[in-house]
Amino acid sequence: MEFGVAFTSRVGDWDLVALAERLGFDQAWFFDSQMIYSDVYATMAVAARETRRIRLATGVAVPSTRMAPTIAHAIATIAQLAPGRVELGVGNGNTARLTMGLKPVPLEHMKRDLRLIRTLLSGAAGVHECEGESHLVQLLHRHHGFINLDHPIPITLSAFGPQTLEYCGEACDAHLTWNASPAMLHAARDAIAVGARRTGRDPAAIPSKAIFPLAVLRPGESAGSARVLKSLGPFVTNLLHVMCEWDEKLLPSDSSISEVVARYRRYVDRLPADRRHLILHEGHLVYTRDDERDFVTREVAEVAAMIGDPDAVIARIKALEAGGLTHFAFQVTDQPIDQMRYFAETVMRRYA
Repeated sequence: MEFGVAFTSRVGDWDLVALAERLGFDQAWFFDSQMIYSDVYATMAVAARETRRIRLATGVAVPSTRMAPTIAHAIATIAQLAPGRVELGVGNGNTARLTMGLKPVPLEHMKRDLRLIRTLLSGAAGVHECEGESHLVQLLHRHHGFINLDHPIPITLSAFGPQTLEYCGEACDAHLTWNASPAMLHAARDAIAVGARRTGRDPAAIPSKAIFPLAVLRPGESAGSARVLKSLGPFVTNLLHVMCEWDEKLLPSDSSISEVVARYRRYVDRLPADRRHLILHEGHLVYTRDDERDFVTREVAEVAAMIGDPDAVIARIKALEAGGLTHFAFQVTDQPIDQMRYFAETVMRRYA
């Protein structure tokens, strides 16, 4: 099992990435959401200069917020600073588009852009369609210190629905999911296998990776402890945002929290329609707004995140590994140094 850590992209947090490397984490993921965090590639560039081993990945870049040639160019630039340890995670957009009032990118748009990105990262020329025109594009000057295409840059797709998962199996290097249960992972692996076999690929060559909201309990703590709920608050509200902004096909309702979800939807309906998408995401995965604190309950936290003492967390990761997971990453929130150190000491170093 590989272990990673996911960060909100804050350009000054390079020291946290360097600490993650020293603690033994294999990979750092950086969120790409231009209206609420620092620029993801600027953040990765600083982290690249301060690290030597840890892999760096977008978690995830979103076609349409940047043109496909720009995404290819940006990740190839980071590869110049961190050759051989860069990964392009891509997805159809959560806050990167929702904070601008836009829906997620349609799958066919994603496929078109990813084909071009892969072509450009191979060093070849591809056709870019834009503003009703089609033109040949290529990353030039690759041997003059501007970009690095000499090491493969894997493309990892954030995928949940059956069609997207099958496409991941057909054309991508790895699969990324979020807060998956063993049952969800099993279904995802089946869909990936369908797509992989359609194009003659080995499903085992397309690994599944996951990012988890997580609270590793200290002695005497429970899921309802004040520290735990404070730490998990941004994940609770993120879950509620998803329940309101995405349809049930992505994240079916959990009956144990249906009353809270219904109450939160009534709260959202009262927000001004023209500013709802702005209000909703203030504090996203950073802090809990005062007007959302009443929704942060133990019951929702237990659905929104993995919670348990070190032994319980290890057992749950092992169950995921048995279901096909090869990379477990967790998101840090209010005490990133303590969270990374405690996870490294109590989980990573005891995992076998």
